Amino acid sequence: MAIEFHCEHCNKLVKAPDEVAGQQGKCPHCGGVNYIRRPLKESDELELAPIDEEAEAQARRSALEAAAVQQRLLHERSVPGEPGAGKGRPGVRRGTPVTPASPPSSKHLAALIVRYVEAMSQGRLEAADSVAGELRPHRAAVISLLDDLAGEDLAAYGMPTLPRPVLFGFLKQLRALLG
Repeated sequence: MAIEFHCEHCNKLVKAPDEVAGQQGKCPHCGGVNYIRRPLKESDELELAPIDEEAEAQARRSALEAAAVQQRLLHERSVPGEPGAGKGRPGVRRGTPVTPASPPSSKHLAALIVRYVEAMSQGRLEAADSVAGELRPHRAAVISLLDDLAGEDLAAYGMPTLPRPVLFGFLKQLRALLG
């Protein structure tokens, strides 16, 4: 009995003899190399267990708690490269909004960039546009910060855990929005 599969390259149906199972072979249509899988036996089937809803809910709660802690740490720690980092601003308590007359710190801008990436990763485009609007008046400082971020460990800023190309795609898109 022949093994049937679709070529990974041209998607055409290919038939191979049983004795070549587990080896690689060339597609007769396009010449692309394909792995020829072994046919499944009844004993190869996996027993699947139902999803434990409570364990899944606990995992989601743990992930949300970890993200909240990471966000709090971002606001407490100094941003690498920020002048006077760690000293705080005299006379200003934590949580006090920055007045429009004073330029925001790079720490504040980094937090806004993180909010932008989080909104994009969750598909909340209106929220991302809103954050981009908050960043736009500080275009030069944000672009400088984005350049600095490109060479650093982004987890230190509390960025969401995303594949690196996706994360950098969001940052590149933000840079393009700032013009």
